[in-house]
Amino acid sequence: MSIEAPRPRLAVVAPQGTNLELAGLDGAAAWRTLADTAALARTCGYDTLWLEDRTDTLPRRELQPVTECWTALGALAATVPDLGLGLLSAAPPHRNALLLAKQAAGVDIISGGRFTLGLPTSPHLPEHVAAGTARHGAGTGPALTETIEALRALWSGTRTSVTGETFALAGAHAVPVPVQPRLPLVIRVDAARPDATGLLPEAAVRECAAVQWQGEPGEVARAVTEFGLRREKLGLDPARTQHALLAECRVFEDRVSRDRWLATPHVVAFWSHHPDLLARRSLYGTVEQILERAGLYAAAGVTEFVLWFRDYPETESLRRFAEEVAPRLPTSAHGTDIEEA
Repeated sequence: MSIEAPRPRLAVVAPQGTNLELAGLDGAAAWRTLADTAALARTCGYDTLWLEDRTDTLPRRELQPVTECWTALGALAATVPDLGLGLLSAAPPHRNALLLAKQAAGVDIISGGRFTLGLPTSPHLPEHVAAGTARHGAGTGPALTETIEALRALWSGTRTSVTGETFALAGAHAVPVPVQPRLPLVIRVDAARPDATGLLPEAAVRECAAVQWQGEPGEVARAVTEFGLRREKLGLDPARTQHALLAECRVFEDRVSRDRWLATPHVVAFWSHHPDLLARRSLYGTVEQILERAGLYAAAGVTEFVLWFRDYPETESLRRFAEEVAPRLPTSAHGTDIEEA
């Protein structure tokens, strides 16, 4: 028997300062902005708030505030109820696997089982070079495989030893373990990269509960299909992994305002990208324009929208998306024939 597919899930990437959106604020004001946005996201009906394991700004490294992720997550887990919490961790092995397991378990416990851990496939960032932890191949291949396998072992509550290519553990444990019997792992991938799904080691394809794709609708559609084929080759159900779009978003009153904003010289310099490229892989525009593009992503198999709002620290786009766009979002073409259990 078929039932109606649910509307896409909605997630917010918090204004943490990583994209210079909090430039000029002191630490206290930066934290208040993040905390207030988390509370607003909950009120507006968003499902999850995501932070990133970052210590520096992009596209330019500047002496501007970037709120430390684990400290913020602990505070949010204790003070903002019901809202799911997610973190995109730094590319392994920049973060120690044991410490990562302990931190993730801690946030899951404090939040009562509302935490999701994300892992990237992108190479190390300039800030990892500054910290002295950047290594060749970080975030891909052996490092990602060994980290995933170590996390699963550590979260089982047993002593874990690893002698790998990228790190070693000798009888380590991460007790207390997470509240969730199987803490969800999410992998973030740029669908525009050549052989995007090929960047994912088997452990990631096998273990991830969801993939956050970045890219244009056609790129995401191709990546979703290829990922499903890889799951099938492993004897796994492709439908057990969800697909999300990670994108920037800004809601405009009219098309002229959007086009004028995209053509603003300081905006182009801020991105260090051509605005046309960003527009093709983002949700910028009027409510109708955003709904049209969201429909293309839904047709590609996207069942969740993970959004970083381009007008931060203002929250107009966050509010308008929840109030004017979310109720009209199309369901995924991949989720319209769900069998009743």
